[in-house]
Amino acid sequence: MHRGRIIFSLVVALTALLVLKPSLSSGAAAQKWKYVGNKGCKCHLSPGCFEGDEYKKIKHSEAFKSLKTEEEQKDTNCLKCHATGHGQKMKDPKLTYLENVACEACHGPGEGYAEVKNDLAKGVKDYAELAKKYELKEKGKKAFNELLAKDPMMARKVQYDAGLVVAGINNPEGTIKAQCLECHWEKEDDKDRCPKAIDEKTGKPKVFNLEEAFKKDDHRDEDEIDKIVAKMSPADKSKWKGYIERDPILNSPLKPEAKAPKKKAAEAED
Repeated sequence: MHRGRIIFSLVVALTALLVLKPSLSSGAAAQKWKYVGNKGCKCHLSPGCFEGDEYKKIKHSEAFKSLKTEEEQKDTNCLKCHATGHGQKMKDPKLTYLENVACEACHGPGEGYAEVKNDLAKGVKDYAELAKKYELKEKGKKAFNELLAKDPMMARKVQYDAGLVVAGINNPEGTIKAQCLECHWEKEDDKDRCPKAIDEKTGKPKVFNLEEAFKKDDHRDEDEIDKIVAKMSPADKSKWKGYIERDPILNSPLKPEAKAPKKKAAEAED
């Protein structure tokens, strides 16, 4: 998955408070690809990658630990928000879900992205046309990196077309909040709220606040695509509709450290 906006919705889609709604309908239910687990996102989760480092700091990465009893760990309503891919196809046939709110919980199954990144010819239906247009000379993973260098937006497109889901860009509603509210709620009396999500200090039901969650959990970093989008004309934005940001909150300033130079090892994997 390309760095920048790609992993953004993973964290902001669910607040670090783990305020979870039990009636989630998986946004990845229609995906044809299988779930591979965070091991398939080794670039983003490698040391020095801002997105991965930010993700590891928050409670989403340990969401399964909130399920204290064996009953909760088997409850479908709990697993839909505290685990990833429950009820979906797994790359590892021995698994029926992945523990915690992992990358694929909000971005969709990783198998498709792996094919695009590791074998562009296999992952893209119109590869011959694409290779001809961009005069791609490389094979395998190098082919994707070659496309990324020649046309970053097209590299983003082929990944999104493979099934990538990014809140505020190509999810149906076009907002971060809409994806967050699949597992969260904004009102104490929401009929779908989890009865166990109680604030220990106030004794009241926990509620979701997008602005607070966004500030705390934002894990965007700056990449070449961000710079391209910032300079796009209205005509270009129309051309790339569905592949650029629609939610205004995504135009808010990045954390200062998000613009810091990345380690070369992490960049080489992208």
